[in-house]
Amino acid sequence: MSPRPVAVLAFLLIAAFAAPAPAAAEIAPDDAKTFIQSMGDQAIAILQQKSMSLDQREDRFRGILADGFAIPLIGKFVLGSLWPKATPEQQQQYLSLFSEWIVKTYAIRFGGYSGEKFSVTDTKINDQDKDVFVGTRIDRPEGKPSVMASWRVRQIDGKPKIVDIQVDGVSMLVTHRSEFAAVGNNGGINAVLNSLKQRIAKLQQQKAG
Repeated sequence: MSPRPVAVLAFLLIAAFAAPAPAAAEIAPDDAKTFIQSMGDQAIAILQQKSMSLDQREDRFRGILADGFAIPLIGKFVLGSLWPKATPEQQQQYLSLFSEWIVKTYAIRFGGYSGEKFSVTDTKINDQDKDVFVGTRIDRPEGKPSVMASWRVRQIDGKPKIVDIQVDGVSMLVTHRSEFAAVGNNGGINAVLNSLKQRIAKLQQQKAG
């Protein structure tokens, strides 16, 4: 797997997920903007640390993921109709594996900081649930085209959380949901759990190599 530019950075990680449930409370556009800018700055700061090992990078991204993403909401939506069929133990195992898979996938893909610049371009309130979409641009060096993305931010338990990101108009949440549905339809929740374990093991081998 070749490294992807920070363009699809911790943020594609981010990359990825949304939840259709209504927001518990509205979040001010300025607060959502500050939140996303701060996360972008944190991600780039990690990539600037040339001496940081991949394990250390994973730990740092794991912290960003836990703080900035609504993982239970995201994971539950991605699993779709299989979620209520799973036991509490299976649900917990799934969320743990899902989070680890995301962290390892993007920690390996990043490959290093190469001069990209992250900035917020605009904010827009969703009329239906009052989530805030925060538009961002990642400028890349050497004349490469900028990458535009839209982060969906929701206030959950009094804190801003990312619940989806769209790149080129495509929701990464929907992409993962379709992928997991295909696996689950053939073998249920255990097939999804085994698939995640295999993916994590493969990424671990790739990192070791």
